Amino acid sequence: MTKSKIAGLPKETGDPVFFMLKANKKYCRTINRREPANRIHGLTLMEVLVVIFLIAITSTFAVPGIMKWREAGKLRGAAENLKGDLELAKLRAIQENGAVAVQFSADGYTIFIDIDKNNSPDPPASDSVLKSITLPPGVKIDTARTSFGGSLATNFSGRGTARNGTCTMVSKGNEKKITVSTFAVITVKSI
Repeated sequence: MTKSKIAGLPKETGDPVFFMLKANKKYCRTINRREPANRIHGLTLMEVLVVIFLIAITSTFAVPGIMKWREAGKLRGAAENLKGDLELAKLRAIQENGAVAVQFSADGYTIFIDIDKNNSPDPPASDSVLKSITLPPGVKIDTARTSFGGSLATNFSGRGTARNGTCTMVSKGNEKKITVSTFAVITVKSI
């Protein structure tokens, strides 16, 4: 057993190792490694309730914004995917030097090589379907506001031109308008 020579410490320390801090040029006891291990440190019930209350208040403001952001993200992603698929149809028409059509419905669209040029995917014997897409839940094509020369389908020719028109996608108050020009320029705009 050693005797402590520092004021404020027990006289018989039982050979502990002390960590010292120098504060205002005086040494003070901070941590004793031989302190009993069964001493319990924890939170009071009041502290836990305050933390739960703060989390609840924060989430009431955050959750509606996150849900709205998520719906807008689904619509934005679906509109960008449609734009990419229309670009793909245009390139395929040029590659095939023939007509490639895109037919729209409320829950998706179909891209196909339109051999008979009727803007409708016929049985596999004549038209070849390249891609059939179903939109994510909550995202729809507004068929009342989608028109390509009076039809729900556009087509791209082998010369890089297209039947012009617009397709409108909707999702819980958000809208995107995809426009195809005669020269096959495809744009996406928020409405």
